[in-house]
Amino acid sequence: MAEISKFFNAVLVDGKYDREYFASDFAEYFGDVLSSGLLLDENEQYGLQVTTGTGLQTVVANGKALIKGYSYKNTTPKELVHSLPEATNDRIDRIVLRWDSRNQGREIKTLVKEGMPSATPEVPALQRDKYIYELGLAQVIVRANTASIDANDITDERALEDVCGIVQSLITVPTSVFQQQFDAWFNSRKDYYESIMSDWQTQEQADFDAWFQSIKDVLDGDIATNLASRITAVEQDLMTHKAEKGTLEQEGHVQLSNDLSSVNDTMAVTPNGARKRVEQTDFKVYKSGKDANGIFTTIEYKRQDNTLAIKSVLSGGISPKYTKRTITYYGTDGTTVEKTTTRTVSYDADDVWISEV
Repeated sequence: MAEISKFFNAVLVDGKYDREYFASDFAEYFGDVLSSGLLLDENEQYGLQVTTGTGLQTVVANGKALIKGYSYKNTTPKELVHSLPEATNDRIDRIVLRWDSRNQGREIKTLVKEGMPSATPEVPALQRDKYIYELGLAQVIVRANTASIDANDITDERALEDVCGIVQSLITVPTSVFQQQFDAWFNSRKDYYESIMSDWQTQEQADFDAWFQSIKDVLDGDIATNLASRITAVEQDLMTHKAEKGTLEQEGHVQLSNDLSSVNDTMAVTPNGARKRVEQTDFKVYKSGKDANGIFTTIEYKRQDNTLAIKSVLSGGISPKYTKRTITYYGTDGTTVEKTTTRTVSYDADDVWISEV
């Protein structure tokens, strides 16, 4: 089997070109990638339409085509003459575009393929063999004993893929391979997804059955009475729920208050109330750690029950110019540290304490 490649420029070697190509080589190339048929024009329309002419004539309009890789173009309307009809029987002629590769032909042209007169006339078959290939453009009924052709007797065949059609690409996407790959993937996951779907359906059915059983009694008997009874039960549950008091151990209902004295189990202090509670608490103050300059380095704030609430300690720098204050906040037991903050102390040029941030 020889290896064939084309098309490459020929080189003159010893007075003879080393490569020669025939018209059939080019036609074969185009025929491998494009089907035979009509070519669309710049307006996305295909030509070579057959219409009536004068008397027993039909006219083929301008248009382009491709047959077996060979190009055809009709630049002016072409008149075709049909032979005289018989006196008693109709016949069907066919307008074809014929590719002829025989030596005496070597052309593509339109012509009339005359049918046989008959009481039931048939359209002439298209010839398609090694040397001749025809595209059907139209069927024309030539009525008996007439001298003209009616426009209603012309049947356009250009759009029929089996007799003419539009030029199409013969390069196709291998969708069958994609389908095989998808089928293989789907089959590998089919049991898994079917199992998931089955479990979901089972659960949904169980949930529905449970819900239906829960309302079955309501829908039996006196529906209105049953529904009224259910509504009453819901209202009672709501009232009971409203009466549930919140505690440290369980959730419940409380009332918000800005009042500092709101300390019972059914009331909760708002952020504003909590702020006022802290700002207005009557702490006991104890000072210690007095240095040589008479500055107390430790100040303790205690609640009325003598539990420690806040401790402030000065450190850093040299007395009396301490540079840091550490503030520690304690829980209600007076020992659990809940928060510690550190502030930097600043002085002016006269060593006067001016800020603490």
